[in-house]
Amino acid sequence: MDKAIVTSNIYRDFAQGVEKFQKDRGNPDVLVSARGLAATFREICIRRATRRHSGQSLKDEDRRLLRLEAETWELLQRVYEHRRKPQGEGRTTQEMLKANAYTPTLALYQSSLSYSPRLAELCEIQKWLESIYRPIEPPLLTNEYWKFTTMDLKQKRRQGQTTRTGYVRTLDPDAVNRIGDSGVLNADDAEEEKSLLDSLFQHIRAGKLEDAIEICQTAARPWRAALLRGSYQLRWDSLNDLSERDTGVSEEIWSGNRRWILWRQMCAEASMSSSLSTTDKALHASIAPSVYTLPALLPMCHTWEDHLWARLGALIGDRVEMKLGETAGGFWNPGSFRDRLALRARLESDVKPFVGQESDWESVIAHQLDELSDMAVETSDPVEDFLRRSQLGVICRKMKSLLIEVEDAFKDSEESLPVESLRFFAHLWLFLNMINASNELSSTRIIEKYIEVLQQSGERDIVALYTSFLGHAAIRKYADFLASMPLGSPNSELDRALRSAVAYHLDVRLVAEEASRLSRDRAAKLLPPDIGKLPDLSQVESKQSLTDAEKHIVRSIAWLRFHASTHALIIPRSNEAIRWLLCHGHISAAIQLSADLPKADTNESGDHVHAIEYLLYRKLLALWDNLSAFEKIKEPQTALNWKRRLEDQIQRLFDDFVEVVTMDWGIESDESDVEDGPAADGDARRIEELVCLRRLFIPEISIRLTQVLMNMSTYIPSAVKLVMELVNLVADGKDKLHLDFVYRGRNRLPEYLLLVKEALITGMGAGGSDPLALAA
Repeated sequence: MDKAIVTSNIYRDFAQGVEKFQKDRGNPDVLVSARGLAATFREICIRRATRRHSGQSLKDEDRRLLRLEAETWELLQRVYEHRRKPQGEGRTTQEMLKANAYTPTLALYQSSLSYSPRLAELCEIQKWLESIYRPIEPPLLTNEYWKFTTMDLKQKRRQGQTTRTGYVRTLDPDAVNRIGDSGVLNADDAEEEKSLLDSLFQHIRAGKLEDAIEICQTAARPWRAALLRGSYQLRWDSLNDLSERDTGVSEEIWSGNRRWILWRQMCAEASMSSSLSTTDKALHASIAPSVYTLPALLPMCHTWEDHLWARLGALIGDRVEMKLGETAGGFWNPGSFRDRLALRARLESDVKPFVGQESDWESVIAHQLDELSDMAVETSDPVEDFLRRSQLGVICRKMKSLLIEVEDAFKDSEESLPVESLRFFAHLWLFLNMINASNELSSTRIIEKYIEVLQQSGERDIVALYTSFLGHAAIRKYADFLASMPLGSPNSELDRALRSAVAYHLDVRLVAEEASRLSRDRAAKLLPPDIGKLPDLSQVESKQSLTDAEKHIVRSIAWLRFHASTHALIIPRSNEAIRWLLCHGHISAAIQLSADLPKADTNESGDHVHAIEYLLYRKLLALWDNLSAFEKIKEPQTALNWKRRLEDQIQRLFDDFVEVVTMDWGIESDESDVEDGPAADGDARRIEELVCLRRLFIPEISIRLTQVLMNMSTYIPSAVKLVMELVNLVADGKDKLHLDFVYRGRNRLPEYLLLVKEALITGMGAGGSDPLALAA
């Protein structure tokens, strides 16, 4: 397979694996292959367990768990690849025997596997268990049979010793096991015999039957080699299909055991013999496994995998014997006269076996593997426990119940799931999702929990990848992640995070809109409850640091700026946000929000009303900033022509004020033109807020401008005349500005008129004896 890229960050390693195969989502043939997704995860675990990286400090126990996870991914790959293979192809055993009564047992066995997918799957799992087992190095054996015992017996005979000396009397293979003969071997020979049996058992456990046979031949134990060869079923290719047989070939080559069932029965008897050693009995039970011989095999099982291998072997052995037992009465399995009659009746019928109809056997499998589930719970390491449970879940086809059990673990705050286990189950969920195994999936809670872990670990760049697998919930989940990003994050980082949604096929427009809404929701939770009290704008500082709630409001509009698909929403949404901020006295936040929006964005809105409203806010906030700047002037500069420049600036400030207060504030509407419904409610609320906004700010900016002009009159006497012009504007019935000074129990006219009085007195003190002339 392609080599997996391994870094010091395991989250990114797995994310790269997922991203590599995202284009193959829904293509199980690719994902379950030997170079597919599960195989890639396995390679990542192996490389991390065997290689050392700078910044990666793994203990031996961590490496062991990584190897165990790699083995679990290999199991998943093997099993699901096998399940993708076609079943029920070729002729049935019934059809084969009907066409050829001499069909060898190996061909019948292979046909049974094709029509028994569960049996074939367990055989594949057995191969996996054998592949992950590592036998010890074979012992150094002599090529002579009981060399030292033979020498001792010859020596005693030459010396004429006829009485018992403690050694065996004969040198046949059953000498030490014969009932009634308590003789023993020479200590060296006995040790070698024990090492031989241990080595043979380990090779059988590893599935290396041919190597075990070779060891027997090397150690001068040909009868043990013959015993092991008996496990091979009869293969005779020229008898498989007589119709295709080449009559020109004279050589007939066959191999295997022509009496396989009889051999199996004898091995079972030997495994229960009290005269054989424990290892010898386990060896016989391992080559002819059965539920009946399982007690003889289990004493040699020391690990969880050993116990699983023993039980699966027993299930497979009994099932194969049952399948071949159905051919009793044939040439290679003659059976009784009744068996031959029953076989003839079956061959004459045309009933074809139904593929996968093995529900009765499933209960037997579940019964045998229940004890292994208890063994998995007994482990002290929760990560190992969940990996064992996962292996059992694959084998027993109970992945959905396993994933539900994992989700239940999230509910127990006292026993939280280890991060390593959560990472494994999240990618197991992804694997099943990508191969369309939806019947084995539960909810999306596992992947959502893993996304939370990624956020907490600072792996924000890969959150979009995993969020894209949440289906209908993907938009909201990724938007929630965006809304939860630190408030100090620069806009470039926010832009990159939002655009990551495009790479993983998320609708960036929907994500941006949802992120904007969630940001507003976060702000609402942080703001104090609205008690309907009007803010005192005279106490608001022009430059205040923003609170977290205000930052969330500003960010809610920022999400709409980064992608062209949401530009049309900027003006309406920013108007709504600024209007709310100003009505509640959050002027600094409104200024920041307005400043973050480029002027070009005003052209994106197709609604003229919203565009006019937005321009109103820009001019109003700019005027507010200019008033604040003039209020900070304590002594004008003494540069050349400074009076002229100051006078021009004051005039521009006054002109800006006139422009703002005489603009269309959008509060004149004919209620008869507004239809009922949500839109009407929204328009009514908008008009109500605009009225509040106007009656808050027109008195405030009028009073502040009057104060600025009064302060500047010391240097620019004509400023008093501007105060009088302002008075005329307020009192004029055309714009009705004086009506805005009284609102919801607050009357600011006395405060304003007091300033006007001071302005008149100041003007008269400067040489103007006629107050009417000043007003003119």
